[in-house]
Amino acid sequence: MELKEINQIVKVGAVFKGSAITPKWFTWEERKYQIKEVNYNWRDRQGSEDIHCFSVTDGTNNYELAFNAKRLTWTLNKICGSL
Repeated sequence: MELKEINQIVKVGAVFKGSAITPKWFTWEERKYQIKEVNYNWRDRQGSEDIHCFSVTDGTNNYELAFNAKRLTWTLNKICGSL
């Protein structure tokens, strides 16, 4: 298993229900990844910006996604798996 830092803006399809956010898929390098499970989620702050972080899996690899609630952007931070 290899851990790779990515830190790139990505497109994410997510369900927003009240204060809960559930990412369902994301695209990175022109490929769409279906999220099979959210393993863990937590909140972070970068100055005045609220960041919602998610550890997700597509069944093969694990990914760390982050949603910046102020900028309304998603970032793919890390990939852990057989790359």
